[in-house]
This record gives sequence, structure tokens and C-alpha cells, in this order.
Amino acid sequence: MILDILQMLGLVILQNASFTLVSRARNSKSIMYHTIASVLSNGIWLLVIRQVVLNLNNWLLMITYLVGAVIGSISMHYIAMKYFEKPPGHRVIHTKT
Repeated sequence: MILDILQMLGLVILQNASFTLVSRARNSKSIMYHTIASVLSNGIWLLVIRQVVLNLNNWLLMITYLVGAVIGSISMHYIAMKYFEKPPGHRVIHTKT
């Protein structure tokens, strides 16, 4: 059972991290960044949905899913802001004059 929990937690963290990365990549000008993030997100989603379907009645794994989703999303948001994107003070904002 502990292996099932760790597997679900790992997959869901990766899936939500990659989904967050896709959301942020859509706002970038890089098609490659968006493509890589999209392939990761959708590929991992297939593995996650398989685990969810196989364990739909297991409340412990569903709670694990929820915890992993939050950890993955928040962690990737932080990582993307810190390492992949320009800091807020260095962004160029175009305005009409």
C-alpha cells in the first residue's frame, strides 16, 4: 500500500507541475517551451488517470492525489518564476502612448 501511495504522489506531483508549466508556457513566445511542457503534461496525465481509475474507491489514494496536486502546482509555479522566466523587474511591458 505504501508503494501505491508513493507512486500516486510522485505521478500527481509531476502531472500538476507539468500542467502548471504548460499554463505558463502558453504566455511565453516560445513554441518549443510550450511543446515540451505539453508533451510532458499530457503524457503524465495518461499515467495518472490510469492510477485514479484503478484506485477510484481508495480514499487514501484520493487524498494523496489532492496533496500531490497542490505540491506539484505550487512547486512548479515557484520554479518557473525563479528559473525559467525573467524576474518581474526585468519584464518589458509595452504600452500605447
